[in-house]
Amino acid sequence: MSTSNISSSITVKFVFDDGIAIPYIVRFWVFLVSNIFSFICCLFVLYHFLFDSNLRRGLHNHVIIIILFMCLIWELTTVPWSMYLFLYDVVWIQTPTFCMIWKFIDSTLYSTIVKLVGWTSVERHILIFHDQWVSTK
Repeated sequence: MSTSNISSSITVKFVFDDGIAIPYIVRFWVFLVSNIFSFICCLFVLYHFLFDSNLRRGLHNHVIIIILFMCLIWELTTVPWSMYLFLYDVVWIQTPTFCMIWKFIDSTLYSTIVKLVGWTSVERHILIFHDQWVSTK
């Protein structure tokens, strides 16, 4: 029996499959159109909350103003980076630091917005149904 050394190169290509049947180019256009409308709507609502003194003075609107600012930051950072990924199939800046910053910004903003929306809903519930709790009479 003879043994021979056979060298073979095996190329392994990892394909990321997220289980969604929507192609990346369709995802890009959906994100682009919805982000444009969302950005315009966010600026419109934020403008009215900041420049109308009655809305600005209401304590129950302060959390909504903070949520709108956070959504604006998310729309200007995370969404364009995701759109670039969907369009070109690569990350915009291909460094581990950028990916860590992206993940940190995305998860921090998402979790903070969710907590603030929960807080706002409890606050609104108290102001509407239990207004005697906050009265000073």
